[in-house]
Amino acid sequence: MNNIIQINQLLMEREDRLVEVFDLERQINAVLGQPFPLTPPDGLPSRQKRKKPKRKAASQKAATVRLRKLDEDTEDAYRIIYLDGETEKTEIHTDPKPLATLANTALPNITVQRIETVKASPPGEWDSVEILHAP
Repeated sequence: MNNIIQINQLLMEREDRLVEVFDLERQINAVLGQPFPLTPPDGLPSRQKRKKPKRKAASQKAATVRLRKLDEDTEDAYRIIYLDGETEKTEIHTDPKPLATLANTALPNITVQRIETVKASPPGEWDSVEILHAP
């Protein structure tokens, strides 16, 4: 790793010197009043062609799940239903951030089936109001 840094520093110094040579060649042309037949050296790092990294197409990206805020009049919480391995689990949350993070993160053993808003109803039950995410 250290050798690579030293080589890069020397290559940059080399290029700086070649820029100085180029400036001197321009001065020669100015003195002569016409171009002097000088050829630039080959293999300069600045003359090398570099491949541009390919960008991923927008269609390849999965849609990001964004959860809206709860309607204070009709909704009390979020309910998430997911598979943990082969076991279906249901949880109630009041903060949408961890649910959105879970829905947007590919995990090997967890699959989000549905995220919905719910309203509390006695005794300890939750009524579904609106489905926000169901892949």
